[in-house]
Amino acid sequence: MNRQVVRIAIGMFVVAYGTNVSTPFLVLYKSRLALSTSQTMAIFVVYVVGILASLVLGGALSDRFGRRPIVLPMIAMSGLASVGMIFGRDEFIALLVSRLVLGAASGAVLGVGAAWLLELFGPGNEHRAALTTTLVSFAGFGGGAPVSAVFHWLLPAPLVLPFLLHVVAIVGVLVIVWPVRETHRSKAGHRLRPSFGVPVAARRTFLMVILPAVIWMFAFPSMGFALFPVLISDAVEGGEVAIAAAAGAITAWGGLGAKSIVGRLGGRVALPIGMACGTLGYVIGTIAFATDRWPLVLVAAPLLGVASGVITMSCLALAGAMATNEQRGSLTSTVYLLGYPGMTMPLIVTSIASVLTISTALVMVTIAAAVATVFVFFAGMRSGAPAVGHPVG
Repeated sequence: MNRQVVRIAIGMFVVAYGTNVSTPFLVLYKSRLALSTSQTMAIFVVYVVGILASLVLGGALSDRFGRRPIVLPMIAMSGLASVGMIFGRDEFIALLVSRLVLGAASGAVLGVGAAWLLELFGPGNEHRAALTTTLVSFAGFGGGAPVSAVFHWLLPAPLVLPFLLHVVAIVGVLVIVWPVRETHRSKAGHRLRPSFGVPVAARRTFLMVILPAVIWMFAFPSMGFALFPVLISDAVEGGEVAIAAAAGAITAWGGLGAKSIVGRLGGRVALPIGMACGTLGYVIGTIAFATDRWPLVLVAAPLLGVASGVITMSCLALAGAMATNEQRGSLTSTVYLLGYPGMTMPLIVTSIASVLTISTALVMVTIAAAVATVFVFFAGMRSGAPAVGHPVG
């Protein structure tokens, strides 16, 4: 792995790390600001709005102006979002705005950064690039929560110092990423418009195989990061932050297990297996809530993480093999654009629960996940899509 790839990977890791620095503190924000469960979930999921905005425009902008002009400023914005979390810790609206900014930064860096990484690897290395992107992202996602928990246990000002650490890391990362060469030169004649980047010849595979799986890419882990720990917090006396941190870390690091699954089976076979793992995680999490058995949340967490990792790695590799050089940024961003709305799943569940009950809402989304799993299985068998567990030329 060349140094340029390592530099971009470090940048993506630190930005991904920042997305979950606040996750263990959701229970603290809830009690500190007297928030409802839906308001608490809103702090977690609002950054999806920022992500979607940056993914819609980020890929097209990077295909027009290059990767550097998008990624470098957005890395800096990630640090500014953490500054906002520090100064807004006592204001619900300030927390929402800061998470929104964090979403915009994360979507651009992870989406465009994945395209930059693939181009640095070079043609024929779609699998290696997807593997690196997945491992780096999920390692970062899993790093923020336990570090925040350690700050909460051992140091004062837990709603300040963990975010300050991220700001310092961002400054260092900007120095590290700055020397990386541009791989996609600015094109003055390139029409600047939002584009999904899906080649005509690949649309059927994209719609039948990638789309029904990728929408669950973050719908599964978001429940492990946010909702299940909050739902069972009343059953945990004095250890709410610890359980939330453990669930978040185990969920994210569970995604690292995708390497062996996708590498051995290929994406077409691995996708429904990943979906099945996520559905089983939903089942176990629902049982944990219904029975007040909080340890089951930690059993569900790795299943939800593995599901997300398998879906991410398979979809990125397959999309990378489909893309032309002119549309790689757009298509890579499209994968994330379709996946990130799943982060709203905790808010969807609590919204349904406001009309019905939490248990009913959890059963409903679990059934939906099971149906999607069956569809992905049969669609993959029929599509003839290439297995993506091995390099695609």
